[in-house]
Amino acid sequence: MSDVCFIVNPKSGAKRGRERLVDRICRIWRDAGREPEVLLTARRGHGGELAKEAAASGMPLVVAVGGDGTINEVASGLVGTRTALGIVPAGSGNGFARNFGIPLEQETAIRSLLDPVTKPVDVGTVNGRHFFCGMGIGLDAAVAAGFDRFGVRGRLPYFVVGVREFLRYRPQPVEVRLDSEVLRGSPLLLYFANTPQYGSGAVIAPRAQPDDGALDVCWLSPVSTLSALCNVRRLFDGTIDAWEAMTVKRARRATIYRAEAGYFHLDGDPYWGASVLEVDLLPGSLTLAVGMAKGARR
Repeated sequence: MSDVCFIVNPKSGAKRGRERLVDRICRIWRDAGREPEVLLTARRGHGGELAKEAAASGMPLVVAVGGDGTINEVASGLVGTRTALGIVPAGSGNGFARNFGIPLEQETAIRSLLDPVTKPVDVGTVNGRHFFCGMGIGLDAAVAAGFDRFGVRGRLPYFVVGVREFLRYRPQPVEVRLDSEVLRGSPLLLYFANTPQYGSGAVIAPRAQPDDGALDVCWLSPVSTLSALCNVRRLFDGTIDAWEAMTVKRARRATIYRAEAGYFHLDGDPYWGASVLEVDLLPGSLTLAVGMAKGARR
């Protein structure tokens, strides 16, 4: 019986590259004298179903192979179980891997899972859906929805969609009830961060930690195009929380009241949600494989 299950998104990357990646997984595991189980997802949400089945069967390690959307699905199926989540990044932004120190080089990531170190990490929820890096409403949700409809992956298309949405997005009024205070206004962006990065090196919450039992609540007030251009560098040099337009609070849970239903995003994937969103944190409820044990052979 296999002691590892790789769940692969067949739509991540080009077909030949994907086939080579699966071959590499099998070769590395077999060279170590172990037989991996490799499963392909067939539709959106299938990764979570496969992960739940693997955990229920007693599989000690389930590895998500794909982008942040695939990782979110697979991780969601493992929340609250004893099965550890491993990652082989195969997306464009790879925010999850960057946030948790997973090697971006795929062969290194695969080998690190032969004898991994594990640790518990916090998991966020919004109206029953899980997130692991962060969730947001406002501009970033509009960008996520626009990118999902765009149909072409990659950094350049994401940049094009981001600029387009910034120029046409109109902030909506919200009320946010945190643990001990209430925020009211029309933010350009409202983001609940479990980890620092969006992906591709963009750091939205420099002080967020995925194991501290709290979310960093990032409220970005509306800004002019000139101000945005002058300060966009802050996303990449770790100083966005020093921008006067940004306010950061910390909370374990929150309730968001919007004027009407609309988009929100979880780890970069867009969802249509009700006007009221309940945000909560489940401390230490996912076991993550983060690297090779000290002294282990590669």
